[in-house]
Amino acid sequence: MRAVIFSSAEISDYEYLRQYDISGQMIICADAGLKHAIKLGLKPDIVLGDNDSFACEIPEGIKRIIYPPEKDKTDTNIALDYAIQSGADDIILIGGLGGRIDQEFSHFCLMEYALDQGVRLKIIDDINEIWMERDSFCLKKSECAKKYVSFFPYGGAVHNFSIKGLKYEASGMTLRPNMVQASSNEFDRADEARIEFTDGTVLVMLCDDRR
Repeated sequence: MRAVIFSSAEISDYEYLRQYDISGQMIICADAGLKHAIKLGLKPDIVLGDNDSFACEIPEGIKRIIYPPEKDKTDTNIALDYAIQSGADDIILIGGLGGRIDQEFSHFCLMEYALDQGVRLKIIDDINEIWMERDSFCLKKSECAKKYVSFFPYGGAVHNFSIKGLKYEASGMTLRPNMVQASSNEFDRADEARIEFTDGTVLVMLCDDRR
């Protein structure tokens, strides 16, 4: 089951969301993330958080749980827990990039937190799609709407890393956290790319240039 979490970072243009099917999905708002759902005309299933950054009135008929400001988890973490406990195994985070850098980095930590529970959390905005993988995987050109494909190790080295089907191929690499070795690749002639590695966590980034 897919769930969509709205966090509070500013979004200037919602047009990019047309490429994602979020209708009919579970909609969860982390505190001020509700502003995005309202602007999109979506009725969230629930609003969660400490109510410290959203001053507008909550529309009637929306379930809400308020937490104390002094708590161990962020509002987005609480929203993620709710999604996972509700059975979601594929989660999109909107409004998670472009705000405070500490909050943005916390969402990267939550991607691994979700992965530890067998759940993929993908963070998207108008020019980025970001998620993590722990097993070899494929990318289809038809499903990659962004120009650049980049890979980084997260939390430690990634061993025997190989790329087949992208413009720049590689075999048997060790991706190290203190080196940039597999960024800004692209699809070329092949319709599918195969990414293989034996262990570690790979941070996958599909990106466009800022227009």
